Amino acid sequence: MAIEGHCNCASIKITIPELPSHSSVCFCANCRRAGSGILSVNYLFDLSDVEVHDLKGTMRNYRDTNTKTGNTITRRFCGECGSPIMTLLPKGTKIILKAGLFDQIPPPISEVFGHAKVPWVKIDAVGRTNLG
Repeated sequence: MAIEGHCNCASIKITIPELPSHSSVCFCANCRRAGSGILSVNYLFDLSDVEVHDLKGTMRNYRDTNTKTGNTITRRFCGECGSPIMTLLPKGTKIILKAGLFDQIPPPISEVFGHAKVPWVKIDAVGRTNLG
């Protein structure tokens, strides 16, 4: 069953084929700054599996060139309410959707850039991927 999520002002709607069974958390400084929090909770999808409806033309892009991996990524967000929406990866076939767009968020099974986690955060993620 298709699942729909949206930004705070609901001008950008995202439809995915189903809710993923798990999420991933990222602790990199860029994700923390982009979302103004201590981590980012994400879903990884094939670009072809995601429908984006920008109802009022508010989607904005930020090309993030200062990444630990050295890859330029595109962060997309709502220009009206500021909600982070997704990150487009360099190869263009996968996207990272922000889990907070959806009402239900399954637990994380992995963390990325765990070495950058603030020491008081405890997440019971199964795997660790330490990039950068």
